[in-house]
Amino acid sequence: MVAPWTIYAERLFPLGYGYPLWCPGPSLEFGEIQIGDVGYRAFGHFHFLFNCFHPADHPTNIRGVPDGFETLEMPSGSIQEFPNELSPTLLKSEGIQSVVTDGQGGFSIGAEVGARYKCTEHSGAMLLLKRSSHRRYLSCGGTVARYMSKNLRSWYAFATDRLGIDVEMSDLIFVSGHFKTPVWAEAAFSSKTTNSELLLCAGLNNPLGSNGGGLSASFVLSNCDSPVVFHHRGPIDSDGSQTTHEDWDLSNSERTTADQCIFINYYKMKFRVAPFRPRIMKGASGPHDLPPRDDDIPSNRSTSRLVPITFFYTEMVLCMMKG
Repeated sequence: MVAPWTIYAERLFPLGYGYPLWCPGPSLEFGEIQIGDVGYRAFGHFHFLFNCFHPADHPTNIRGVPDGFETLEMPSGSIQEFPNELSPTLLKSEGIQSVVTDGQGGFSIGAEVGARYKCTEHSGAMLLLKRSSHRRYLSCGGTVARYMSKNLRSWYAFATDRLGIDVEMSDLIFVSGHFKTPVWAEAAFSSKTTNSELLLCAGLNNPLGSNGGGLSASFVLSNCDSPVVFHHRGPIDSDGSQTTHEDWDLSNSERTTADQCIFINYYKMKFRVAPFRPRIMKGASGPHDLPPRDDDIPSNRSTSRLVPITFFYTEMVLCMMKG
């Protein structure tokens, strides 16, 4: 069975907002995801190592910093901010289409409202946003690429030798941007057949689970073979409880703290053997392209020259090669 965070990321990435995080809430130990964080992705989470913008003795870097660590100095005005960049909406993956019956695409059951969708793919994903999402990103890509090229090996040694984490060098990423929102609900699903029907119900009176309340956002997959549906919502409090229905009730006071990182943009670097000095180039033409996998990068075994390759994941996949 494919993990929900894998389905979710692969199906929503082509929308072009960045890499979708299945678990977007702040870390209990290290707080919110921030630009300049170095870490790695695993099991739907971003795992924090250190932040490049803060000195070694800053409280943010409680895990320590790599040997020879120097903060990243950015050109003035490098951080761009766009409040309310993404309006409240339902984001859905390709192949999910609203089903309209008798001129109506939705229905109501008591206090719940729902909508039917037809899925023409074997898998899909949805992200429901009640509030606007705010975008923040770093615009000095060349500076980041040079910084990574100089320091990546020490980052890897810090993660593996000092912290004992089992990661590859190519797993390490530098967070260069993000979308954050206050409240969310999301789902990932799969089946062995296509043309399944997905039922989304969102209400206020019938909370899911037994945690004392929550958004009644349920996802049901039908008319298919071996349906599997995963869904959850947030924010998730420190005691493990999920969003209360008051957070989703428009008539009540609203949660406005946008600390839930639903999409991240990042740089990552790999090394390959190459017989020439590469130039900066675009690796993809648009947001429909998925992030390159390890085996997408060709190698030439006839020479021993290592070339760092930096991938920037955002609306476009940009391969920046530095010799």
